[in-house]
Amino acid sequence: MNRTLQVCILGAGGSGLAAARLLSVREGLRGRVCSEREPDAAVREAFLSVGFEWDAAGPAAGDGRVVVSPGFAAEHPWLERAGGLGSRVEAEAELGSSYLKGRILAITGSLGKTTMAMLAADLLRAHGYSVTLSGNIGVPVCEVALERGEADWHVLELSSFQTEMFQRFRPDVGVILNLVPNHLDRHGTMARYAEAKARMVGFQEEGDLAVIPEGYPVRVGTRGWVRVPDPARVPDTRGTGFDFPAYRANLAGLMTGLAEVPLDAETVRSVLEGFRFPPHRMEVLTHGRGGLIVDDSKSTCLSATRAAMEAVAGPMHVIIGGVHKGDPPEMLIGVLRNYPVSLYLFGASAEVFAASWQGHSGRCGIYPDLTEAVKAVFLHRKEGEPLLFSPGCASFDQYSSYMERGQHFQHLIEAFINNPSDSKPSAQEKP
Repeated sequence: MNRTLQVCILGAGGSGLAAARLLSVREGLRGRVCSEREPDAAVREAFLSVGFEWDAAGPAAGDGRVVVSPGFAAEHPWLERAGGLGSRVEAEAELGSSYLKGRILAITGSLGKTTMAMLAADLLRAHGYSVTLSGNIGVPVCEVALERGEADWHVLELSSFQTEMFQRFRPDVGVILNLVPNHLDRHGTMARYAEAKARMVGFQEEGDLAVIPEGYPVRVGTRGWVRVPDPARVPDTRGTGFDFPAYRANLAGLMTGLAEVPLDAETVRSVLEGFRFPPHRMEVLTHGRGGLIVDDSKSTCLSATRAAMEAVAGPMHVIIGGVHKGDPPEMLIGVLRNYPVSLYLFGASAEVFAASWQGHSGRCGIYPDLTEAVKAVFLHRKEGEPLLFSPGCASFDQYSSYMERGQHFQHLIEAFINNPSDSKPSAQEKP
């Protein structure tokens, strides 16, 4: 194989393909795409069609540029090799952002960044601005850069997996909504996690704006104008889906970031009232006599589960489980003591969580899977009592994604409400 090719893309998923298309069309570049598992024939053909051949070897001499998909951690051996070879390493989102024409609003945080990015786009559109929305939300930044690179505002939702590789990224406005333990299985410590988030605003210049939570645990080296979230800027949330403390805190950060944008209070209120929350993020399910049932399958860390429980704020039945990501289970003890909570634990983390929470809640049952946990809820739950599905864990022990997990939960709820006789547990609870 010709090792003088100019570009090596790490990752054969959607981000990698978007980067390949952008580099091919805008710069006429060709190269290789490398992944640890061989992609299927259709994916390989898609890359070949824009001049990128699949290779399992990783970066090599002659790769002047290495473009990184979010799935590759900074410590990956291929990235260490690329650094040793002197290759220019850039994240896919950073590459895409360099082609965007218009102002960039970048949003990150541990909890609620997807919702706030969607809301920001809706608010700006409602005030007459042309807007794109990309990043961690599911549309690669490189795809937007190629298909619709010019707009008044480009709203980017960014995860720490993307920001940790930034070298030059410079948003006009960068908002760090919050920081709670998450992704410690990848970043190792809270300090490193915080540093990864802070890189989103670390290359700003004078005239840019960075909104950073008060008490942020690491120094943020931005040269931009730094502000802390201003609670006085939170609009009226009464009667909307944002009328929870966690959402109001995030709104303080977002609205502070948009402080220089003329926003009409009546229009803002209309957007809040009509906002459609993304699926599986504190999504309220309505099934007749089912009472309050909330699908928060997007919760993949215990901080998110704690925020969800505080939002429900009362006696409740809570289903938690999956692959524990390393955040301390003890963080839930306070909320367990504040409210009468029945816990239904399933999957790979159930035994670990039970050891931490037994004695701090009412019922604390262990179940092999979500089906059995939901069956047990319907056995013990009185009519009208809230049911919160907020797993606080990654889904990969039993599901391919939080979306598949949430869809299964909703299917189970519908089935058990329509056919109560099917909800008799077939597995014994462990005390």
